[in-house]
Amino acid sequence: MRNLIDFLIKNSAWFVFFILEIICFYFIFSANSYQKSVYLNSSNEIAGRVYSVSSSIFAYFGLKEENELLLRQNLELQLLVHKLANAIYEIQPDTLRSQALLDEYNTSLGNYNLINAKVINNDISVANNYITINRGRRHGVFNEAGVVSAEGIVGFVKAVSENYAVVQPVLNKDTKISCKVKSSNAFGFLSWDGGDPQYASLVDYPKFEKFVIGDSIITSGYSDMFPEGIFVGTIEDYRSQANDNFYSLKIKLATNFGALSNVILIENLKEQEERYLLEKQVKDAKK
Repeated sequence: MRNLIDFLIKNSAWFVFFILEIICFYFIFSANSYQKSVYLNSSNEIAGRVYSVSSSIFAYFGLKEENELLLRQNLELQLLVHKLANAIYEIQPDTLRSQALLDEYNTSLGNYNLINAKVINNDISVANNYITINRGRRHGVFNEAGVVSAEGIVGFVKAVSENYAVVQPVLNKDTKISCKVKSSNAFGFLSWDGGDPQYASLVDYPKFEKFVIGDSIITSGYSDMFPEGIFVGTIEDYRSQANDNFYSLKIKLATNFGALSNVILIENLKEQEERYLLEKQVKDAKK
């Protein structure tokens, strides 16, 4: 014990130096947005490689269950396509008008690019959770791309490195996503209070708009991150907000964030083109 105390006293200057260095770096990265973004992107690249290796090991043991889930989803999609085809025929037997409806639907999806990705790190235990995926800039991923799962909405891309990206999910107290009640088209903002990861709230929903328990919540399409109609969850309860003109609807989320494995990134190609032209305009003006 005496030797340990002597060692600590002898090297106390070094220990103080390292502690002060850590405090300095903390204030630099927490108080400056540029340094914080550089730290996020560089640490994301290093951490992403570590997570990728560990995720591959664990993923091997879950292949059987995942294949069974994919087969079940494939069957459900085939049945859904068959039902939609019958519904279109019954509603409008005119072949030309039915084809025009399908062409319009395909055109609306033409503004979006879909990228498959695998979750290599995930957390649901803190107030501000993040998800790491194995796709980055070289795969065509950009900031603010919408992220969904086979079940429903997940979140949006917050930071991107060359080979990895960090997603800010619904389970983050800073996340606000415009969503609406499917039956009424009235919208509010999806947010999470840091509690149960199975539930979120649709806040600022007008009291004069109708809804019932069990109604579906979908994306509103009012932002460039998500097209309209992506499933979010269902209404389980409601309460009045401090402002008596609005409700806060309790939403049972469709996505099981605790078992999230594969996701799809939805990128708005039209928005990317507009952003590129705007950034090019600013750069050219500086020359």
